Amino acid sequence: MKIYVLGKTSSITHWLEDTVDAFRADGHEVRVGVTRRPWLNAALESALHVPIAARIGRGIRQFAPDFILGIGAYHIAPSIVEAIARQPRRPPLIAWVGDAFAGNITAAANLFDLVGYTDSGLLARHEDLGFTAPGFYLPHAVNQRSAPTRTPAQRAARMVLVANPTPHRRQVVEAITAPIVLYGPAWSTGPGAAHDIHARRVRPRELMGIYGENLASLNIRNEYNVLNGLNQRSFDPYLVTTPVVTDDQPDLHRCFEPGQEVLVYRSADELNDIYDRLRRAPSDAARVGENGRRRVLAEHTYGHRLEAIAKRL
Repeated sequence: MKIYVLGKTSSITHWLEDTVDAFRADGHEVRVGVTRRPWLNAALESALHVPIAARIGRGIRQFAPDFILGIGAYHIAPSIVEAIARQPRRPPLIAWVGDAFAGNITAAANLFDLVGYTDSGLLARHEDLGFTAPGFYLPHAVNQRSAPTRTPAQRAARMVLVANPTPHRRQVVEAITAPIVLYGPAWSTGPGAAHDIHARRVRPRELMGIYGENLASLNIRNEYNVLNGLNQRSFDPYLVTTPVVTDDQPDLHRCFEPGQEVLVYRSADELNDIYDRLRRAPSDAARVGENGRRRVLAEHTYGHRLEAIAKRL
């Protein structure tokens, strides 16, 4: 297929880059229209919306893709989306949305022909707000090209969390009684265990190594962005057979079998119990990690997400 992908470059989740890389690895022809560069001054970036839209429009006309896919689409400037949507004889314009939104984006959302949501709660909000485009559930995925050729032979007997702190995440971390490893800007010491803190942004090429050198990957929802859904941390660690220990999100059961492919906590006591058990029996962590790896490769790659989109074109 020929796919034109829109989105923000160099985001902390690397979503645009992973999508493009995975599609190309599967043999598809992909072009990219960068709609935002985070390091640019906001006023300068706003002034560039018109030339950005014109450049992307020319690229779409020259490339003639089968469809256009907007990654994190509701964060793309509405003026850019509108200019693309108004092009004559354009291919389908599809949004892939992963963050919470309010009703004030209705006009921009209605510019798309189809919207995939990583979160069933966001899909329900789409329907409640009466957006005109059909919506469907389209969870995050793994880019198989991110996986190393081999997984580490030895792991530290610790759980790792790679995420920016939020009030909810800080509350959960402070309740963990044994040290864990923390990566992300703005983490700092606090009450409770003496966690191993790396207060910096993790580069994409580092991520699999960090997951692979630890016993398990902790996932805590971002209360500002998530309603029911899963994030990239729900999937990526399995590329190095690292089990995910996560809070109980409603969409979890759509993607994994709790207890066998993912470990779920509903309270601080449950989280501490899981962590203690994994440190006593690392073979249990290995078993869950391997089960999860098989599941993501069987159902949760970008190739699977492209199939889901293609069925709706």
